[in-house]
Amino acid sequence: MHKRWLLYLFCCCLACTKPRPITRAFYFWKQRYQPDSTELNTLNTLRMQRLYVKMFDVTLAADKHTAVPVARLDQRSPFPAGIQVIPTVFIVNDVWKQVNADTLARQVAQLLAQTSPQQAGEVQIDCDWTRNSKTAYFAFLQALRRQPFMQGKQLSVTIRLHQVKFLATSGAPPADKGLLMCYNMGNLRQYGDHNSILNMNDLESYAGNKRIAHYPLSLDLALPLFRWSVLFRHRSYAGLLRNLEENDFSNHRIFSKNGEQLYTVLKDTIVKGYPLHAGEEVRYETCPPALLWDAARYLAKQRQHYNPVVIFYHLDENELNKYALPELEKTYSILR
Repeated sequence: MHKRWLLYLFCCCLACTKPRPITRAFYFWKQRYQPDSTELNTLNTLRMQRLYVKMFDVTLAADKHTAVPVARLDQRSPFPAGIQVIPTVFIVNDVWKQVNADTLARQVAQLLAQTSPQQAGEVQIDCDWTRNSKTAYFAFLQALRRQPFMQGKQLSVTIRLHQVKFLATSGAPPADKGLLMCYNMGNLRQYGDHNSILNMNDLESYAGNKRIAHYPLSLDLALPLFRWSVLFRHRSYAGLLRNLEENDFSNHRIFSKNGEQLYTVLKDTIVKGYPLHAGEEVRYETCPPALLWDAARYLAKQRQHYNPVVIFYHLDENELNKYALPELEKTYSILR
């Protein structure tokens, strides 16, 4: 009997570690779709299966009473053959204070019908809802699912980590599945020497106690491939600097490093078009491969009974040049 029990436990362990199939994907979040050779090579080499393309944003009009589409996709090149394109819509949370959910659902569906690839089998809605807006947002999702355009299509929605941790107040959206955004998890505006894009302490705080494994929706996973610099003036948030490189901070006549990723400006200057002043501080945030792998290992331990889509955010030559393709391949392998 004892040997049988040991054999049973051994088989269970094998089952737990058996690789699972995953679907490989990227986000495309730029307004103009005209991928260059680096971006196309990444899709081909990593054998991408899906491309989640932001088709437009929805925000409040100037009158603050109606919702309008902005930042519509400007498609200059054909979508790559053999890769399923998933239309994605970003909706700012403020619209739920003013807009009728049924009306907006009809308008979004009509615009998607005009702009989306005919073969799309999924539509994704990206919105950082709160407990105050969830009633209107969830009503919109239910109304969207009833639209003729959605017939035969899955509806997926983005899920932030705080919505996983505080499930009781945030609620679970009425969708077919969720996409867990494993980035932008820290306090961007808080002064300090931390990484607000991705850090293990915040990830474990939000997702601990098997919250991902027990979430009521099946969850796809998204990991970050981007960087930014956060400017502080008198230790208060002063803005984002989006095109600085790590080597920009190596000029010791301009910057003094005073932490892992925090730099003090030594004199008034202009860097990449940004005016900087003596005494200001800049926090350079990025997602090195080792950090991606740590996050992937943690996520891999919280498996649902589901084979997820794993999405990198996002397809951009300036970000892809910071990674070797085998490093991204390893991230996918860890999550299998």
